[in-house]
Amino acid sequence: MTVLWLAAVALLVLSLLFVVPPLLRAATARPLAQGDAVRRLHAEQLARIEKDFESHALSAQDRAQAVDELQRQVLDEASPSAPRVGLVFWPWMGWGVAGILSVGLPAAALLLYLQVGNPMAAASQMLAAERSGSHEGKGGEVEAMVGRLAARLRTQPGDVEGWIVLARSYEYLQRYDDAVVAYQRAMAMAPNQPQLLADYADALASARDGDLGGPAQAAIDQALAIDADHPKALALAGMAAFKRGDLAQARQRWQHVLALLPPDSEAAQRIGANLAELDAAKQSTAPRVEVAGKRVGGTVSIAAALQEKTAPQDTVFVLAKSAATGRMPVAVLRLQVKDLPAKFVLDDSLAMSPDFPISRFDVVTIEVRVTRSGQAAPQPGDLTGSVADVVLGQDAITLEADKVMR
Repeated sequence: MTVLWLAAVALLVLSLLFVVPPLLRAATARPLAQGDAVRRLHAEQLARIEKDFESHALSAQDRAQAVDELQRQVLDEASPSAPRVGLVFWPWMGWGVAGILSVGLPAAALLLYLQVGNPMAAASQMLAAERSGSHEGKGGEVEAMVGRLAARLRTQPGDVEGWIVLARSYEYLQRYDDAVVAYQRAMAMAPNQPQLLADYADALASARDGDLGGPAQAAIDQALAIDADHPKALALAGMAAFKRGDLAQARQRWQHVLALLPPDSEAAQRIGANLAELDAAKQSTAPRVEVAGKRVGGTVSIAAALQEKTAPQDTVFVLAKSAATGRMPVAVLRLQVKDLPAKFVLDDSLAMSPDFPISRFDVVTIEVRVTRSGQAAPQPGDLTGSVADVVLGQDAITLEADKVMR
């Protein structure tokens, strides 16, 4: 922020250097008297008449007439009753204009910025840069920035955007209790905002070790009552239902939000992983229901040369994909490295969406991905492998993670 203001001041001083010096020079210059200017003008006109006469452009009679008219004009303009027309520039005017510009221009720029600008933009951009970049050695800088923002809000408590930025900054710093308080201040000034309610519920759950009940559930329900298609509120509602054991409600919420998200987005991948986990839980408590012959199976493993790059708790995704659905899988099975090599079966019970079960497709691509992050979205360093053009009904596929994603 300090660098930003110093740069603004430097640019302002540079612009004034182009404006103020000419005004000061004009203030010290002696203005030309009006009488002197008139006499010089008539002398030039008389010289032009003589030149035209010498070049025979004027006759002697025309020359005499022109000289008489010029002399008459001189007498008229020299008369005390003749009107005076002209711009008078007093020496103090240059100094006055220079002073007004030097003081008034910075003041006007500051007032305009405070009225139509966004004083929180620099803080938001800095926070975003911190999130995307390296955090080593920068924690103190972020803490200082957040401290300055908190101090400013104590003197300007009506800045709702400032409270939102402060709350998200606290979340970034994992100060969830402080984030909850900041969200409450923002919601008091901007009630019935689904995004704020969902963010508040998320921060509250983080502050309470993942508990989405009580006030967090109330905030989620309020957000969905205002906007039934709000993605974050739906995702949180699904997680709340999953935690309380209502798997049907969790599936309904997550399938709803999945239909609203771009299929290749990271958020859709995360929801897909949640549905895969939900299906794994369902498999352990309910008999498998499938369309006869509409499944694929085989053995999944990791190439011997890459096994040292994994840990026993790393997540293994076995996915079936179709060209018709793009990057979104049609079936997902979740395992761990410690389970490999393992037999697998992909069928309709593992469908990402009830609208696109694996039984709807005749040919699919089977893919394995081993990830330490546990995230459904692919990450550099993940291990992967695939078998293309698999006809449904095959049950002896050999699937191996033999490549490292870059």
